[in-house]
Amino acid sequence: MAKQCIGLDIGSSAIKLVQLKPSGRSMSLQNFGIEPVPPQTIVDGVILNHGAVVDAIKSLTRRIHLKGKQIALAVSGNSVIIKRLTIPAMEGPALDEQMEWEVRQNIPFSRDDVLVDYEVLVKQTPTGQMEVLLVAAKREIVAQYQQVVRDAGFQPMIVDAAALALQNAVELGIGFAPGDTVAIVNVGATYSTLSIVSSGRPSFNRDLGTGGNTYTEAIQRTLGVSLDGAEAYKVGGAFAAAGAAADVVPQEVHRILWQVSEQVAEEFQRSLDFYMNDAIDARLSRIYLSGGSSLVPQLPKAIQDRSRIPVEIINPFARVIVDTRRFDVEYLRVNAPVATVAFGLAARRPGDSE
Repeated sequence: MAKQCIGLDIGSSAIKLVQLKPSGRSMSLQNFGIEPVPPQTIVDGVILNHGAVVDAIKSLTRRIHLKGKQIALAVSGNSVIIKRLTIPAMEGPALDEQMEWEVRQNIPFSRDDVLVDYEVLVKQTPTGQMEVLLVAAKREIVAQYQQVVRDAGFQPMIVDAAALALQNAVELGIGFAPGDTVAIVNVGATYSTLSIVSSGRPSFNRDLGTGGNTYTEAIQRTLGVSLDGAEAYKVGGAFAAAGAAADVVPQEVHRILWQVSEQVAEEFQRSLDFYMNDAIDARLSRIYLSGGSSLVPQLPKAIQDRSRIPVEIINPFARVIVDTRRFDVEYLRVNAPVATVAFGLAARRPGDSE
């Protein structure tokens, strides 16, 4: 059996790494780690400080004593476009030619500036059509991410879209029920990724302009504290809401977390409404949350109250065999939502279609 890739999620606030190994019908955890990156190292998906990312990868992989070189990466943000298309049923060279035409019609970048892949989702519908998933990413951004991995001493084998890695994580860690339509929201530092999956197939994807930094900036602006202080209050407020260390967090922080959560929920709901208005007979059964700010308790409640749909924070490791002698189970549980994209990437194997 082919080895799994090492899942490496290079984010604007931290690098997350997950390494899995097939174990019978399940997976076992081989390695896991998170390493922060300095502020403004990655902005809007663009790597501005190449050396800082290389250093962070090296530091992380040394600290966890990583074995293996083959990496699966993800890109996201404005540099990535994912579209589900319905076209006449065809195959072979005719399909390749049609998809080239679709790229030029649907991708707002020069054809020479993007890397493109597509996957047939439904070969033939009852009306004689076919459904295809088109993915395009800016060539320059992909090259940036591949180069930092090479310079850190590893081999970039697969470049995926973060939204599709999220889907992989939920499929492997939780599973999709037949006929179900679910939304997956990864709340990153600078923006959030929304992925809607219907019957196990990607149906709708969108990047939202709010993320964890929205909380931090609101606390910093309102309380007049430093960026580090605001981040500490945000994290402290999350744990205080869960019943710990409430005395060290100003009450004002809780009010800010509620206000920002309402804003994030409202923006998410607008995208959800857009999808629901366009889809036929679409009913969401569940919303899955991942990313660091999913741990702010006010956020899942705000989303659930507004959407009236059950919200669940993802634990992609729920079905994974974990050696409690090697891993801190509590640390893994707390950080599981942060590792969702990396977990989805770790499910990939060298040679998979990118």
